Amino acid sequence: MFPPSVQSTTLNVIHQIVLFCDLVKKIHDPCATQLPRLIVMIVQDLVHTSHATLSSKLQHIHSRCKSSFMESKLSSIRKHPMLLPMLPTVEDARKTILPFISALKKVPVDTSSALGRVLADAIQAPICLPHWDNASVDGYALRAEDVSQASINTPVSLFLQEEVPAGQTAQKPVEKGTCCRVFTGSPMPPGADAVVMQEDTKVISGGSVLVMECVRPFEYVRFRGEDIQAGKQVIDKGKRLTPFDLGLMSALGITQCQVYEPPKVGVIVTGSECVEAGQPLPPGKIYESNGLLLQSLLVQAGANPCVFPIVSDELKDTTERMDQAIHECDMLITSGGVSVGEHDHIKPAIKALGGTIHLWRMRMKPGKPMVFAQLRGKPVFGLPGNPVSAAVTFVLMVYPALQKMSGCHSWDLPQCVGKLAHAIENQEDRHHFARVRMDEEGLIRLAEGRQASHALGSLILSDGLLGIPEQTRLEAQTEVRVIRWPRLGDF
Repeated sequence: MFPPSVQSTTLNVIHQIVLFCDLVKKIHDPCATQLPRLIVMIVQDLVHTSHATLSSKLQHIHSRCKSSFMESKLSSIRKHPMLLPMLPTVEDARKTILPFISALKKVPVDTSSALGRVLADAIQAPICLPHWDNASVDGYALRAEDVSQASINTPVSLFLQEEVPAGQTAQKPVEKGTCCRVFTGSPMPPGADAVVMQEDTKVISGGSVLVMECVRPFEYVRFRGEDIQAGKQVIDKGKRLTPFDLGLMSALGITQCQVYEPPKVGVIVTGSECVEAGQPLPPGKIYESNGLLLQSLLVQAGANPCVFPIVSDELKDTTERMDQAIHECDMLITSGGVSVGEHDHIKPAIKALGGTIHLWRMRMKPGKPMVFAQLRGKPVFGLPGNPVSAAVTFVLMVYPALQKMSGCHSWDLPQCVGKLAHAIENQEDRHHFARVRMDEEGLIRLAEGRQASHALGSLILSDGLLGIPEQTRLEAQTEVRVIRWPRLGDF
């Protein structure tokens, strides 16, 4: 049993909800059909609050509803500032999500096919780089002491005993008074300890070379292993392989490596109003955009997307498609159907399939109603249907999870630093992620176009997201960090 104080508070919860329902019935508001869902939302939020403050918060909500219900309607009550602080922050949400994510299995691949894959086993150098002492310029290998007094006015004559092209080795050691013609990368002949540049020499008759510049010992010589020593770890486990990594592996003679299997991610877009691009557009319908948007973001993140056909706003259709997708994929992303409307079926479908919902709604804008769940041991992200909300929640929530599932050792979002060109204020009780643009001087300003969650125009006119904490004003010239939109090559 609960302590008496908690029992008393619980009774007060019930009492306040009853009064609230009675109020709605009396004014015959059309939003009354949403009451059951609203009650569940209020209770879910309130049960996380300490019993010492629960009663006062309910009384505040009740009095607020009495005075302003006709003006604010149900949507305003949902956004009530007393409820929002009980929702998890973006950081809290990530802490909830990431423990449920694990890297996939290791697979061997040829280095020629490893670009963008995540290394599963660290790479150690099997040989030294360079593999031998070699010349860093075209010129003549010699003994530095033989030309210590050489100058343009007092050149030193040396006997040219042989030429060593790159890829060959000297047949004779360099002795006093002799030199050897070498090229960039040529192995240093035995006995030589320096190279004089070709520009500081002159070939004369009789097989001799005039050296018109002195050189110090080891000048223009690259030593064996000065770049990489054999046995050194050169590429860490968990790194997404770049062209430079592959070039290094090739230089070390490595032809195969172990990488993590990239995630296969299913994408399901819901909405009876959606029509595939290229099809006729009947009245009341819209062209679906989130499928291609999410597919492209997944490719940039190093995943293998699998986009399923659009699903209508029917629970049966939603459940069947999710059942199919979770069977075929390592992760599932849905778009739309995550709020509290009669046609929002993602959460009921997850529950019908035996899944567990770990997160629903966050204290952020846009993207508040995002869902994170597990279905048959696989992660499911239910993103909002508005395109901007879908893009923002993908970057902030799905991207770190994808990087961890891919085996990456870092899940940090790509960021850049700049200064605000003008003041920006967030008066709401949610962390606002505004679309911003950065100019060549590093000044950051709000992107042109509307900041609304449906406005695709604000995405293409922006460079990234600026997080503004709730009830915060950032003055002009404030140094801030911008989360950049993903670009090809970032991942």
